[in-house]
Amino acid sequence: MISEEEAELIGIILGDGYIYQKDNHYRFGFTGNPHTDCEYYQHLRALICSVTGKDARVTLRARGLRIVVNSKDYVKRLTDFFGLPFGKHKDRRISIPARIAEDWELAKHTIRGLVDTDGSVFTADKPGSPNYPTIELNTTSELLAIQLKQLLEEQGFRVTKVWSYRSVVSTTPLFKIALNGKKNLEKWIRDIGFSNPHKSAIALNAL
Repeated sequence: MISEEEAELIGIILGDGYIYQKDNHYRFGFTGNPHTDCEYYQHLRALICSVTGKDARVTLRARGLRIVVNSKDYVKRLTDFFGLPFGKHKDRRISIPARIAEDWELAKHTIRGLVDTDGSVFTADKPGSPNYPTIELNTTSELLAIQLKQLLEEQGFRVTKVWSYRSVVSTTPLFKIALNGKKNLEKWIRDIGFSNPHKSAIALNAL
């Protein structure tokens, strides 16, 4: 059985997490921004406890928020049951697990976790449209970008085409999708929502 809480946790792992499995060491973890993610990391800590039963501590190291969870059982669930990739270049191979993607009531929570961590919410002043909002996700996984576009369009969102580009700091191609405009934002808040207070505040300010 997969709960809504676990579906959201899977999205957070896909967006901003890592999985380590080597030499009988099994752990997963996250690194966040201490200026914007403090409140959100308390939510993440509660989510981890609800799903795994582990009391995850939030620490501040190297100017970043960190959570590390040691659990062979749950790491094996992530890799064997959900099929999440780990190791070198895992970011290029990620996608929403089929067990979740086939059920929108679960998938929307995974998408929320993805955007809460790895997505952007911002506004721009355009001619005739001040404070014009955008929800955007950039990923090194073309499969994930295409999958997200399809899932969101099936629910009636207007999604841009998948854009491929290279950043100035990396030769790895990135894939971008975006949801533009207030109607998309209103629908997102109504149907998916945010768990990250920082991004929620930006979104609500744009309405």
